Amino acid sequence: MRAFTSRAIIATAGVLAALIAYAAAALAATAWTDGVPQQISEASAPLSEAQAPLRVTTWNIGYAGLGADADFFADGGRMLRPPSRAAVERNLAAIRATLGDIESDVIIMQEVAGPGLLTRNVDVLSGVRSALADRAMLFSVDTRTRLMPPWLRLRHGLGAFTRAALTGQRIARMPDEPRAILGLIRRRYHVQVTELDVSGRPWTIINLHLSAFDEGANTRLQQLRALFALAQTHHAQGRAVVLGGDWNLVLTETNFPHTSDDSALFWIHPFPREELPQGWRIVADPSTPSVRTNERPFHAGENYTTIIDGFIVSPNVEAADLRTRDLTFRFTDHQPVTAAFVRTD
Repeated sequence: MRAFTSRAIIATAGVLAALIAYAAAALAATAWTDGVPQQISEASAPLSEAQAPLRVTTWNIGYAGLGADADFFADGGRMLRPPSRAAVERNLAAIRATLGDIESDVIIMQEVAGPGLLTRNVDVLSGVRSALADRAMLFSVDTRTRLMPPWLRLRHGLGAFTRAALTGQRIARMPDEPRAILGLIRRRYHVQVTELDVSGRPWTIINLHLSAFDEGANTRLQQLRALFALAQTHHAQGRAVVLGGDWNLVLTETNFPHTSDDSALFWIHPFPREELPQGWRIVADPSTPSVRTNERPFHAGENYTTIIDGFIVSPNVEAADLRTRDLTFRFTDHQPVTAAFVRTD
């Protein structure tokens, strides 16, 4: 759900001053990327044919910087960076251990990051990659700097990790927010499209991370429409389609206890169910929250929590064994969601 917002920057004078300094340096170095996202693909181990059911996990790891001891300025908190490098390293160690326990054919992740400003120079991407070394990886960048000193770098994006043999993999652009923050910082929204055969039949898995703080969720709505147009094209080709990730929209009604002020919920919007194509279904675990607000460090029963992480599936897919793993937000502000999928046609 993390993204830069002019509203939060203006509201936080100290952070504003720091960001202006960063932006000035970035402008001088012509650092902010423009154009298509950077991609890195690699496979370090032989991959095997997938068999039904297909197990998929989605997890926004918050660049290992948003553990229980952190807040974030864009949510109304005070911190721009995590509390310490040691905190990022602890979070990353726990993320790696959890990934090692997840039994999924495909793991799609959001807010994976290289070393830089928001990770206190910890290489989160390499840490995650080493924990999933037996899988093929696609990493694509939505926010990146160039020609910057290490402490100012940004290299954040999406990661798809699969141990099933691939038949195709690419990225597809999504609508961007209309304005750059401070006139400089643009996030290049896109999705990762992974194609594979499961028990000899074609599937498409789409990894997404929608806009978070767009005014009135207008960009999110545009992204949803583009996303469903893409997904329906794949379905029309006879493929089973699973869309998963951080929707930044409430997927199912929740009422978890909290004491957060309404001002911390400015980014919360319900999923517009009228936008769902006919026969497509939301797959989300209603029993366990998948995200918490970051206007303050996490305390159970205080921070607002809800469900914005999960899946949407085409009419020829059913889900079983759906579970959000409750990690009590100790080392990420999102929690991993896993489901097993089968074709029904």
